Amino acid sequence: MARTPSIDGIARRDFLNGLLIAAGGAVSRSVSACAFAGGTCDGPIGLDPRALRGGNLPSVFAVSHWLRDGRLTFEKGSVSLAPGCDESAGTFPILDTNGSFDVIVIGGGLSGLSAAHHLLRERPQARLLILEAAPVLGGNAGRDDAPPLPGPASTAGAYGAAPSADWLRQFYRAIDVDWLAQSVPGPESSFYFDEFAPGLGAGARGWNIDTFEHGAAHLPYDARLREDFARAFAAIRALGEKGLAEPADESDPTLDDLSSVSLAQHLETALGCDAIVSRFFTAYTLTAFGGTAEQVNAHSAITFLSSELTRGSVFTYPGGTSEIARRISRQLAQSETPPRFETNATALRIETTARGASVVYFQDGRFHRIFGERIILAAPAQSARHLVAHLSDAARNTAWTQFHAAPLVTANVTLRCAAPLLQLGLGYSQSWWGGRHFVNYIVADWMSDKRAAPQRQTTLTFYGGCDAPLGALAEARMRLMHTPFSDYEDSLRSDLSRLMRGADFDFDRDVRALFLYRWGHSMLRPPPGFLFGATRGASGKLDRAQAPRRIACAPMGPIVFAGQHVEGTPSIESAIGSGRRAAQQALETAPR
Repeated sequence: MARTPSIDGIARRDFLNGLLIAAGGAVSRSVSACAFAGGTCDGPIGLDPRALRGGNLPSVFAVSHWLRDGRLTFEKGSVSLAPGCDESAGTFPILDTNGSFDVIVIGGGLSGLSAAHHLLRERPQARLLILEAAPVLGGNAGRDDAPPLPGPASTAGAYGAAPSADWLRQFYRAIDVDWLAQSVPGPESSFYFDEFAPGLGAGARGWNIDTFEHGAAHLPYDARLREDFARAFAAIRALGEKGLAEPADESDPTLDDLSSVSLAQHLETALGCDAIVSRFFTAYTLTAFGGTAEQVNAHSAITFLSSELTRGSVFTYPGGTSEIARRISRQLAQSETPPRFETNATALRIETTARGASVVYFQDGRFHRIFGERIILAAPAQSARHLVAHLSDAARNTAWTQFHAAPLVTANVTLRCAAPLLQLGLGYSQSWWGGRHFVNYIVADWMSDKRAAPQRQTTLTFYGGCDAPLGALAEARMRLMHTPFSDYEDSLRSDLSRLMRGADFDFDRDVRALFLYRWGHSMLRPPPGFLFGATRGASGKLDRAQAPRRIACAPMGPIVFAGQHVEGTPSIESAIGSGRRAAQQALETAPR
């Protein structure tokens, strides 16, 4: 799609779940996104299908909500759509597809692609179908590379952690991912301290470079607080070395109790740190989990942070985790029996049969039905729960209510040149406090051999955060959709003007493009009591089998589950691991 300039020379685009909903002047006039709703029930879904990068077509968005709202009734050969808040209603035929598959994977994100990889590794001649609702594969592992962006930039997933398990190392080697070569060079994480930072007042101002490493001794606090930070950093690293792992089920069970308390509780109670330390880490947990240090369990947060605090443990590519999805897709296409891919195909119904299960999906304005001996349901939790609700007992349906996904806003901001970043000595990731919508940005081309070139164009990928209570996440999603583009732009303008103090930077002169991405269900938030549940056995230890995710995602006859939610944390390691687990479960019961 051609660049859409505005009168001030800044190209602007606004995406919802990956779909372009406005461009150029339409966003620069401070038009609320809800103005682009186009007759839909829940707000904007977008009108322009030309610039899809990994989100939903308008029809797909609408159909998904028909399922959510219970408007669909399935008969043997037809689907009835009850009247609702849009103009769609009636009875439509289901078109049966000839033939069948050994396995149907519903969802073409990292978990579904991983499941396909592990299946074909064991059964190279298996007939495999992957249904993906979006027009491209990858799910949250998406990228944007549209002009005037100078190169690929992530729209959600940013990076991964160096693998600690043999199976994950083997997986990365199989798809030609060299995590050592792609290890993020320092400085990795820097924080901006001013009057908005925890525990600081007016007058404090400036960057602390490479905060988790060289900058730790120079944090702008008194000796007592610096000791608290040093103790927290050391304890997090030690717990990582002791046996915390991703996926979480591979962690040392003696550490399970960390999942019962929040990160803030652990820091303040177990380690005796000041609450300022917890508030400091909230700048990280907001972007990693969609929640504050008080809202996220300590086990998940410390597992993530142990990689952040260990030099060489984080790796990435230009375009973030989208490169991993692309490499899996290429490997699958070159396999002995390549899978069949159906994109723009939204699964709506699964019915079990004596020989497997059938799937009804919507594609190109029609309902289709296909049969598979096994189904791997690798759709996000908010979709998966509706697809199996009619097959589930009360315990499973109750368990699904314990899954919570926070909304996320991200933005790609292209700079005329990288000189201001070099003048300030900044590195890969920058965080701060006091922003209206955003709390972090990464430098999209940090892995380039030109990262030290001051005159290169570069893109900063900004991440927002959601601190809404669990019961208010739906309301937060609506705020995300209805907040005007201009409000997000004003937030970015304010943030950059503050963060670039001391450098030769002018927003109007130096910003060439501003692309916004609104993700309604993005970050799986794992609160205390979710990861391993709250049920204890006779020994007093947590019974992992009673965790909500284990109950909700237990195999259902021919149906097995994959997705970050199956493993309990929003990481690529959880996504990949869940695909491996699902493939193993499908193979255990599949006919030979």
